[in-house]
Amino acid sequence: MYKPRKLISQDFQLISDKVPATLQSVEYRCQIINNILNINLSQTFVSKSSDEYSQTVYFFPIQEGVCLESFEAKYDQKTIKGIVKDKTEAKKEYQDNKKQGNFVSYAQTQTIKDQDYCKILLGNLPPNKQVEITLIFTKELSSMLNKYFIANIPLIYCEDEVSAKLGKNVLTLDLFCTGKISYAESRGYPVEKIMIDDNTTRFNLNQALLQKDIDFQLLFSYEGMFDPQVIFGSSKIYHQDSVKSAILPVSHSAMVSFIPNFNEEITKEIDDTIRAAINNGDDILSDEFQQKLNQELVDHLNSSRSEFIFLLDRSGSMSGQPISRACQALTLFLKSLPTDSYFNIISFGSRFELLFPQSVKYNSQNLEQSVSIISKYSANLGGTEIYNPLNNVFKQNRIQGYNKQIFLLTDGEVDSPEQVVRLIRSNNKFSRVHSIGFGSGADQYLINQSAIAGKGISKIVDLKCDLSEVIIDMLSLCITPTFDDFNIIFDKSVFDSTYPSSTNFPCVFKDEIINIHFFFKPLLDLSSLSEEQKRIKIEYYDSHKKQKIQKEIKLEMQDSFTCNPQLQQSVFKIGKQLYLNENLSLSNDNSTLVQQSIDYQLLTERTGLVCVIEKLNDEQKIIYENISHNQTYENSIFEEDESDEGVEEVIQMICRKKYKRSIPAQQSLASCYSNFLQKNNNNNNSPLQMQKQIQLPLELTMARDQNTLKIKTSIPQTPLNLQDQPLLQQKQQRCANNVNIFEVNRCIVKKKSQKTDQMDIEENLCDSLQKNSFANNKRDIESDSDQSSSSENNQKKCESSISCKKKERKTQFKSIRLNEEEEKCKKIDQNQQKNITLQKPQGQSTISLLKLDDLLNLVNSEGIWKFDENLLTQYSQIDLTTVKQLSTQFTTCDAFMTLVILIILELKYSQEKSKWILISKKSLSFVKSQIVEGGNFNQLKQSIQQLIQN
Repeated sequence: MYKPRKLISQDFQLISDKVPATLQSVEYRCQIINNILNINLSQTFVSKSSDEYSQTVYFFPIQEGVCLESFEAKYDQKTIKGIVKDKTEAKKEYQDNKKQGNFVSYAQTQTIKDQDYCKILLGNLPPNKQVEITLIFTKELSSMLNKYFIANIPLIYCEDEVSAKLGKNVLTLDLFCTGKISYAESRGYPVEKIMIDDNTTRFNLNQALLQKDIDFQLLFSYEGMFDPQVIFGSSKIYHQDSVKSAILPVSHSAMVSFIPNFNEEITKEIDDTIRAAINNGDDILSDEFQQKLNQELVDHLNSSRSEFIFLLDRSGSMSGQPISRACQALTLFLKSLPTDSYFNIISFGSRFELLFPQSVKYNSQNLEQSVSIISKYSANLGGTEIYNPLNNVFKQNRIQGYNKQIFLLTDGEVDSPEQVVRLIRSNNKFSRVHSIGFGSGADQYLINQSAIAGKGISKIVDLKCDLSEVIIDMLSLCITPTFDDFNIIFDKSVFDSTYPSSTNFPCVFKDEIINIHFFFKPLLDLSSLSEEQKRIKIEYYDSHKKQKIQKEIKLEMQDSFTCNPQLQQSVFKIGKQLYLNENLSLSNDNSTLVQQSIDYQLLTERTGLVCVIEKLNDEQKIIYENISHNQTYENSIFEEDESDEGVEEVIQMICRKKYKRSIPAQQSLASCYSNFLQKNNNNNNSPLQMQKQIQLPLELTMARDQNTLKIKTSIPQTPLNLQDQPLLQQKQQRCANNVNIFEVNRCIVKKKSQKTDQMDIEENLCDSLQKNSFANNKRDIESDSDQSSSSENNQKKCESSISCKKKERKTQFKSIRLNEEEEKCKKIDQNQQKNITLQKPQGQSTISLLKLDDLLNLVNSEGIWKFDENLLTQYSQIDLTTVKQLSTQFTTCDAFMTLVILIILELKYSQEKSKWILISKKSLSFVKSQIVEGGNFNQLKQSIQQLIQN
């Protein structure tokens, strides 16, 4: 379920026309061995300037767990390898070389909006020169339906189309598997596929590099992929002195991996469906397609063991129809949960409330109690604060054997979405977080990134959407069998550590692969190990088979891996990279971990890579000092390293507007803005005029101590004439409480969240009505009419309008930004808005039936409808004698009643099947278990269906 962020073209290339260094050609050499993807990427940059030493910065995204194995630069027939050092040291070395005019490169990982990027700087690329940068990346593959491996290769689009068409761009992919390849197909574009032998396939994708905004995806499977695989890893230990002597000690590891076979019983049905979809051109990786598979083929209800926690936004902005729809959807959500579950509801606003002090077992009694309480919920909890209730969920003790599935629904924003995302990311070992943005005011960054960090799924939907259908669709994707309660047994005198930690091994969900890296003690001689020391035991509980599983694995590598040193280096480095990434964020003393990053030449948050490509001689230094070399070009909107969102972004924008340039590095933000204010004050410009000049809905004032910046934000407004300023000031005075003021120490400010709760909507409405009132009474104001009287009238109109337009607040102030979901969400189910009628035989009156929601409300936690004679006669003309006769085919009358309702659902509510599909799966399981010996389910169903239709 984990989905990487969609890539866009500027993530990779330099896109400004003014950039002197352009990407001329790219070359991919990719290799997949079982579930390890290795990408060798070469990029040729050419400086087309004849008089400028170019300084180039470019970013490209790296998915979680990606390891940069090596960085090389080829320049003037020389190849220079980058060296990983402590970040402070590497950055200083880069700056020193850059000042001296040397051609130098620097790389580091950087997180921007919780997306990980590799940032590469090319300093002082000489005029009319070219450099080839080669990067080697490695990552572990993910899976789909626990049946196929998926390889995603983000492609760099080359702007130089002439070079591309001449064949300078190359992309090849070799797939090698230890078993016979049973399936291997790509999606995205046509490719040339060559079958080398049963175990090897080559793909040629040269034409792919001509297309923008598309990445390459390969779906494949092979025989034996569900059996444990063992690959040894090794890496030389880097030391400066050892490099000079060319003698490098070696460290070893072993990776054990296998994929859970959760869909073993329906493997043929899945194969046929996938192949048919690919032939039909369907997007098999889309939510819609996987949702269809989960509904029609996959049924994990009986093998799921989860604690379901629903975080419901009850802030003021949810008042009226939003909270009503949310509670209806939440009720259906609870009705649809797997029987072996725990659950709880946490509603939040400025504070949060728990339905139960701790999650409770899912049964009919707890379900009825919850539904009764939820029906009384209102949007009365104030503002929107997500961090504290979410933190409370993670702090609750985990129920042994049950993972957490957290569903977050909100219609607003929070002050620190990055903090929420970090919290989720640090707690995703035993939890999955799924998020729903309800309405256009929902923070898209918060919704999407929460799901990515929580390895879940996300949706942003319109207020008119059938929220019940959306939530049940998400739930159907999230119900999963698990491997849990791991116990890994090995000889601790042989192994130094493992990743993941053997003492805190994470829960394994569907579509995940088990990869365990064992790191041997330093300088250990593998040939000296006894047979017993090579044995590893893995124990875990399989919720699909409902039993404890034991696997004993012997650390012996297959012959096909022994002669591949590149693979062994990749295996070691990806394992160590994952180990360091996790522990660096948890440990207070990082010195040992940083040293390991340097020893194995791995980029982490505490290291940087520097590559001195060429040092200038005396003659070149003279040339360098006499031509331009100060301008830096970037391929993205990102500012310098440590820039914080908020005030710096605002000040940079102002300075660009006024000075047509960015702030010089040596000039502080406060100083820049102070100069800006001084310049405008000298020109007798009012704050209102300044606002008009920079065209920003902002008012900024500097505090006396120059260390604090105050920013007042208000809703965007039409620029007013100078004579309108007194009224503007009067309006601002009347609604002074409606403006949030952020004081930020040392020029660091948080961006103000959109006003989404009820109070904010009222404030915005008040503000808008006052402006309209001003326009209508402008003539009276100019003729010295009583402004204070006008002010009182405006305020009364504001209050009156707020009272009578309570239900229209959401749509009046929320902009529509849901392009992808808008069309789908406009379909309001007509059956939900009115009673559905069933036409009876001629001569009889039409009987009004229950709404679907009312019918579903009658089901209990096990998917059972209790026998109800009135309900039965309302939906059918089956006489009681026939009812008694058919009921004898079941051990209980409830089973007969449940089957009747299931048939009615299929006949009358098939268009809304996605809402009751999960309930029906529980119901079918119950009905089939209650048929008496010798009874036939299909015949009974057919008989009852004929009676109902007659």
